[in-house]
Amino acid sequence: MIELQQVGYVHDDDSPWASRALDGISLSIQRGERVLVTGPNGSGKSTLAWVLAGHVAPTEGKAFIDGSPATESVTTTGLLLQHTRLQILAPTVAAEATRYNIDADVHRRSLHALGFDDSILPRKIDEMSLGQQRRVALAGLFARNCPLLVLDEPLAGLDRKSVSQLHAAVDGLPPSTTVVTITHDIEASAPLGTRTITLADGRLVTDSG
Repeated sequence: MIELQQVGYVHDDDSPWASRALDGISLSIQRGERVLVTGPNGSGKSTLAWVLAGHVAPTEGKAFIDGSPATESVTTTGLLLQHTRLQILAPTVAAEATRYNIDADVHRRSLHALGFDDSILPRKIDEMSLGQQRRVALAGLFARNCPLLVLDEPLAGLDRKSVSQLHAAVDGLPPSTTVVTITHDIEASAPLGTRTITLADGRLVTDSG
């Protein structure tokens, strides 16, 4: 499903502030795989997430989803941003369903799977905690039934109960859903993946697959 061929990425390319984030990344991820991507801060994890989800094109090499450039699939992939508040644009939880024309009942079921009840629907996003906002964003992604989900630090800001609910929600996704989880906490994220990829200095250093 996903194929990266010698992918490199340079932020602010062709400028005095150019900074390399990825260098020579080649890997394949099959449909339905559950993959963890880890590495130290600054290793390129979040940049890789954007490339995998088709939100940015590599500055070097090629990224494909189902044989086409990954950027052509950007409307059908789901990317959870590390700074989740930036992607929740509606004023209330209920209004989030209208942004992608999500069926309201499907949206509610996704919210329930992540530990909310219907009392959350009228809540204003700005009155919610970071962990609640993250779960609301995840519910929206789950409700869209995207074939590929790329989750950048989905456990950040969640308490133990919420972490367990997220594990269960991901486990309940269709087996054909490909899930790539960017994480610095391999122990807490272990239930989300059966394959682990490690980055360091923008390079792929280990791949258990």
